[in-house]
Amino acid sequence: MNTANDWLGLVNLLGNVGFPVLLAGYLMLQFEKRIQSLEAVIKDLRDELVDKEELEKKLEQYGQSLKEKEELKKSDVS
Repeated sequence: MNTANDWLGLVNLLGNVGFPVLLAGYLMLQFEKRIQSLEAVIKDLRDELVDKEELEKKLEQYGQSLKEKEELKKSDVS
C-alpha cells in the first residue's frame, strides 16, 4: 500500500511540476531562436550604417576635391 502511495505522490509531483518545467524549457528555446534572429538583423543594420557612413565620407571628400579643382581653375584663369 505504501508503494502505491509513493507512486501516486510521484505522479502528482510530475503533474504539478513537470509541465511547468517542460513549458519553460520550450519557451526558452523559442526565445533563443528569436533572439538569435534579432541579433542577425541588428548586425546587418549596423553593417549597412557603417557602409552608409563610409559612402557619405567618400562623397564629401569627392565634393571637396571638386571644389578645390574648380578654385584652382578659377585662380589659373585669373
